[in-house]
Amino acid sequence: MTNAFRPQSVEDIENKIEKLRKSYTPEWKFDRENPDAGSVIAQVFARQTVENNMLMSQMPERYHMEFVNMLDATLRPAQPAASMVIFNYGQAGLMGTQVPKGTRLTADSDTTESGFVVFETERNLYVTDAQIRSVFATDAENGTISPIFGDIKTPDIITGDISYTLDDEDFTEELLPSEEEEAEELEPSYIVPPFTLFGEKSNVGVSVFTIYEQRLFDGIDEPIYIRLEGAEEVIDRIKKKDLVFKYYSRKGFRTFDKVKLLEDGKTFMLIKKDKQQKVTIGEKEYAVVILESRKIMTDSLEIEGISLSAGGESKIPEYVGDGMQELDTGKFNPFSEELAVFNECYIGHDPCFAKAGSRITLKFKTNYHENNLRISAEEEEAELAIIKRKPRKTPYDNPAQAKVDEVTLEYFNGIGWKKIKCDTEYTGMFESCEEGDYSLSFICPEDWSRSESGPYSGRCLRMRIVKSANCYMRPAIHTYPTIVGLKISYSYEGKFTNPARIERIGGTKKEDITAKLYDNEPFTILSGIDYYEDAVYIGLDRKMTEGPVSIYFQLSDINNQSGVKVRMEYSTANGFSEMRFTDLTENFTRSGTVMFMPPADMAEKTLEGNKLYWIRILRAKSQKDDKDAFLPRIARLCLNAVVVTNVQTSEERDYYIDDIVPNLRMPLGADNILDAEVWVNEIGYTRKEEMDRLLEENPEMVRAEYDFLGRISAFYVLWKEVDNFADAPDRRCYRIDRMTGNIMFSDGAKCDMPRVTDDVAFKAKIRSTDGEDGNLSEGEIVGIIGSAPYIDTVFNPIRSHGGTNLETIDHALLRCAGIMNSRYKLVSERDYERFCLEFSDSIDRARIVVGERIDGSFNPSDISVVLLMKDFADGAFSFHRISARLQREMLKNCEVTISQDNLHMVEPIFVDISVCVWALVMDMDDSFEVQNEVKTVLSEYLNPVKSADNDGWEIGSLPKESQILMRLGVLRSRTVIQRITMIGHYIDSFGEHEMDTREIEVTPFMVPRNGQHKVIITNK
Repeated sequence: MTNAFRPQSVEDIENKIEKLRKSYTPEWKFDRENPDAGSVIAQVFARQTVENNMLMSQMPERYHMEFVNMLDATLRPAQPAASMVIFNYGQAGLMGTQVPKGTRLTADSDTTESGFVVFETERNLYVTDAQIRSVFATDAENGTISPIFGDIKTPDIITGDISYTLDDEDFTEELLPSEEEEAEELEPSYIVPPFTLFGEKSNVGVSVFTIYEQRLFDGIDEPIYIRLEGAEEVIDRIKKKDLVFKYYSRKGFRTFDKVKLLEDGKTFMLIKKDKQQKVTIGEKEYAVVILESRKIMTDSLEIEGISLSAGGESKIPEYVGDGMQELDTGKFNPFSEELAVFNECYIGHDPCFAKAGSRITLKFKTNYHENNLRISAEEEEAELAIIKRKPRKTPYDNPAQAKVDEVTLEYFNGIGWKKIKCDTEYTGMFESCEEGDYSLSFICPEDWSRSESGPYSGRCLRMRIVKSANCYMRPAIHTYPTIVGLKISYSYEGKFTNPARIERIGGTKKEDITAKLYDNEPFTILSGIDYYEDAVYIGLDRKMTEGPVSIYFQLSDINNQSGVKVRMEYSTANGFSEMRFTDLTENFTRSGTVMFMPPADMAEKTLEGNKLYWIRILRAKSQKDDKDAFLPRIARLCLNAVVVTNVQTSEERDYYIDDIVPNLRMPLGADNILDAEVWVNEIGYTRKEEMDRLLEENPEMVRAEYDFLGRISAFYVLWKEVDNFADAPDRRCYRIDRMTGNIMFSDGAKCDMPRVTDDVAFKAKIRSTDGEDGNLSEGEIVGIIGSAPYIDTVFNPIRSHGGTNLETIDHALLRCAGIMNSRYKLVSERDYERFCLEFSDSIDRARIVVGERIDGSFNPSDISVVLLMKDFADGAFSFHRISARLQREMLKNCEVTISQDNLHMVEPIFVDISVCVWALVMDMDDSFEVQNEVKTVLSEYLNPVKSADNDGWEIGSLPKESQILMRLGVLRSRTVIQRITMIGHYIDSFGEHEMDTREIEVTPFMVPRNGQHKVIITNK
């Protein structure tokens, strides 16, 4: 037991003056060796104070005790620390195991006699073997689907395989994953990353309309025509550039170089300058054009039809050759200078000749040249002996005339060469040998296939001599044509055709809608996600069969005061069904668990490519229009968590008495008693009628034992603990003196007392705690007492908070002084603040704000209690552990009538103060030390909690620059502070704010805390 007034020496008081001097008057130096006037006054004050302190410390301790007893007050019990623990299931193949309420866990401790601290689980828990494999969020209003954990299998925009040739090596290498990427994919992680509940902004959904065509999209610098029927809204968004056309190239999707809406108001002309990359579906190759939404879509767009066309300007052929060697495309001799039947020329232009159904036009100019051929009679006889009759006698001065009498144009259909039918007769076009311009036009065949001609592989037109008189005569003059400026073009002449294939992607769902082209009904080409609720989906890899099961939500901030109301559903064979649950997060205003019994009809469902058992958390519709500033940030999401408290529950013990004694006191045999469950034996002095009534009306409050004849041999009634007998609600009451560990009964006048002397007088089950020794760091609760089948590991992800020791006499004296001042009633703001500080040692400061709430609303009936916890930096766990109990106690002692809805327990709005300091040092070698010292001074000064060296900050106040400069004055011997800037960052009901602290409108709920400080060192 400690004295309320401890003796202090002169040195102790002077040291305290020195500490206060640094905070209040840093420019003044307290010098004990060479004191100035101020130092002398301080020394005189210290000597006078120590005399008074010595007199007060000599007051007998029993006076203090009598002061407490005079008010019939007992010392408040120790409070147990609490934390959250997570169980990891370790037996493959089994579904789970039960962890009943009261299961004991341990943590090693150097401060307890036993060497460990015991915690007990507060609820029954079924530890399931199921694992979270996928988590994603949907936002119906914004049309987003946000992946949080696991793989969301988003569909490829393009169906099929990429077609590439040998010259595409650089492209294919980009498409193939590296070894490092493959290795990363083989390392799965099962930790759900932090996310904002109903506030994720990322999106993997897309809105894409994909068009496949085999021939029309191949042209480079050639117009592609896309006609949209019944698509006014689509055309309007294209004009606004909300929708954009793209084509698939070697480097991925690229926008067209030119997009123009034609005069008909429904046809778009598209021109690109890059080569189209083909894709293969089945045995066919396609080029791809997409219409993509640049914004996230929340609606759908329909059209009545789509058709395509194309046109090609005149282009030189890709290849000209005779089958053996390549010729100049600008000027060439199609049949060489020496004519012969079946001489041939190949003209290649694969993109143009692939336009089946289009009109192909060849335009060129022809010149003619002569080639004199002479050969000796012996040579002629030797070469033509087999195929030629005996030549006529022809004078050598009369050579034969040879020219191209007849030609044919052919294409390869995959089997052989087939003649092309042109619009005009062309077979004798070289017969007249007249120079001039020529034009050939024909409809491109459907079955035109690729062929090989020398070095060229592609669709070719073969021009071949089928008749040339005298071409084998010698001597002879061969008049051969020369083609100059050959140009090839194609046109569909205003004809439009349906695409070969169309698809749409809405969000993450892909659908082939080619059949819609022929239904003669409007169909959707662009849409958003297929989700209509704000929800978070949690996918589990196996079905849970037993319960209760828990899902733990650990909040990473403490700014959510209004809460988020939710409902839960689970996947079934026919969709989703409502699920009942217990929300221990109090609408996500605190870290905690959501517990439920797994429904029997829970079934697998495939969502986003994952076939899992799904739990869906939906935001209440009534809250969708509220501000999102307080949406909770989830730092940890996992299964198999339960709250544990530093409580040791003893076995029920029997207590006997020899005599009936008024004001009986008996030791319970435990320290740091929290409470006790006391059953008093009332056999012999409670009438049978009363016992029967209690057994019928309150069976949970009584226990009867019977002998072998069926008669009641012992009748136990559960009694209540009270602070004093004068205010006892009924006669069955007792008190516990927690300082001595004794149970106390009344004198029989105010309340009853135990009266059985020949049997058990009463039974008691005691709950005790280790108090402050139970406040442990995260990861220290790792042991299990007793049998725990199949549990692999257990750990606490957060610190255990809130453990306090038995109330001290010093604290009891202060509390009793408050009782005398307020007469057990709360009237003034000071009464409320004192009540808060006396309620728990975990509270550092309290402020009462009348008529205003933390969200900025005003109501004269509202009272806001702002509590600054000593361990606020570790989260809001301690606050939530005591806030409900404190609210209940306040409501009991309020002088005026206040409803629970008008009494609000809140934490402060923390304003993170980031200070940037420009400091001048005389010696650059001191720069590192000065930086550290400045940051240390700022961190200590801006800590809102009281400490031995710092008074902290009152709730509702923020530091000013002058105060910071004054506090930094303690470093003036090392550095000169040139200037500072202060930036404040905070979140309130109106959103997130960051500004100069001079611009912050301070509210009664604000309190400063350390932000990110920066020190800029300069040298003189």
